[in-house]
Amino acid sequence: MKDLLEWLKPGARVKRYIFTLIISVLLLIFCGISLGRTSDLTPTMLIAYVLLITLSIFGIIFSFILAQRNILLVSLKNISKRNKNVRIRQLLYGDPRLKKGPRVVVIGGGSGLPNLLKGLKEYTSNITAVVNVSADDYTLTSAMSKEERITPGDIRKCVSALSTFESDFSKLLTYKTVDDTSVGNLIINALTDITGSFPKAIDKLSDIFKVQGDIYPVTTDELILCAGLENGEVVVGKENISERVRETRTAIKQVFLKDGSLKVVPEVIDAIKKANIIVLGPGSLYTSIISNLLFEDVTKAIVKSKAKKVYVANIMNQPGQTEGYTLARYINEVERYLGKHVLDYAIVNNGEITPEMIKDFNQEDSTSVTIDLENIQNRAICVIQEDLVLTAKNALIHDSDRLAEIIMTLALTKSIGDLNIVSIKKKHMQKEKILNGKRFIKTKMQNAKRKKVQKKIEKQKKNKKPKEIKTSEKTQATINKIKDEISKE
Repeated sequence: MKDLLEWLKPGARVKRYIFTLIISVLLLIFCGISLGRTSDLTPTMLIAYVLLITLSIFGIIFSFILAQRNILLVSLKNISKRNKNVRIRQLLYGDPRLKKGPRVVVIGGGSGLPNLLKGLKEYTSNITAVVNVSADDYTLTSAMSKEERITPGDIRKCVSALSTFESDFSKLLTYKTVDDTSVGNLIINALTDITGSFPKAIDKLSDIFKVQGDIYPVTTDELILCAGLENGEVVVGKENISERVRETRTAIKQVFLKDGSLKVVPEVIDAIKKANIIVLGPGSLYTSIISNLLFEDVTKAIVKSKAKKVYVANIMNQPGQTEGYTLARYINEVERYLGKHVLDYAIVNNGEITPEMIKDFNQEDSTSVTIDLENIQNRAICVIQEDLVLTAKNALIHDSDRLAEIIMTLALTKSIGDLNIVSIKKKHMQKEKILNGKRFIKTKMQNAKRKKVQKKIEKQKKNKKPKEIKTSEKTQATINKIKDEISKE
């Protein structure tokens, strides 16, 4: 019964053909009954009946074929959710409707981004993953060369997640040998040598593994991330930030690039401009998400884009970066680098995380993200709470299917339930504009009053004559006597 209801969902393209089929059958029955009751037919009536009967027959044939085709596609999709059969999934990925899906740009990193991409590729092939690759993410690949090379681990995972090949083959990218050498790194390094550049190597890798979508590093220049801590210390290098924060037990005050003149990959800006929805996260707040927002071209493109902007909060706080952070603080930090009133939605897990789950999945040094709506209610942002937690090897992760479904719903509709985020945003922006106007007028009046008082004081000082001290004759005689004695000496 549940599978039957899936056929009737918007976008399945089954209802329209069933409706056409019913109309065509009714039209054919009507023509048959009318002809049986009509004794004499005029040539005009005969031509009309022939046309109606022909139209109804063609309607029955074509609507039946197209309805069956779409029912099959929806059924295969439901089967693939329950059974990760590779051939069925390949049939689904070949579905031309995926090419017409929403254009989604996802900015993030770590294990959260690839997990989300696995869910999104079930709905659309127009996916662009923007990944930050820092220069300190290197390993020594002695099998390829004696030089240190950039190891784009996040890109490797994204290629594996968006690959439409067999799961075992795509796992090759994330496989590590006994000596902890990544096979994916070796492949990328080899392709870099063959093609002559890192971006071309990623394109080639995407072709080899039949990637459904595009994957780009935010920049191909040497990127070194720095962090300023609350104690005044500056930490250089992404890998050093979390370690140093843990050691000093000092929060991150801000992050910045060592070199501010790095160029953004042009395809990233183009993808943002064309996007229907832009998703920030999941991933490490500072090193995976905000590190991409340190590029002015990226933030400008996001702000100007008409796409919906969504922030996906992590399930657990990350030790060394976001210990004790609440949802409001996550949003505040993102808006600090992106700008106010840019985010439209925030998606957060409200599923129960038990102490047993934290213990079983090695999360003892972490805490779940607290949803503090009281600190978000006066903001032009809609918070979507869902049970999204799943368990994986040594981790608590998002339910990629449910998360992708929410994102697709946001991409295809203007409102969630009775809540229209566009009107909310306009309301808050107008309110803030009025408040800013009042503050400006109040400040201007105070400054004018202050200047007026200051001028009055200066005028009084200018016109004020020195006060004459009056002395008696006796006192004056004493003063003169003292002066005479001093002069004689």
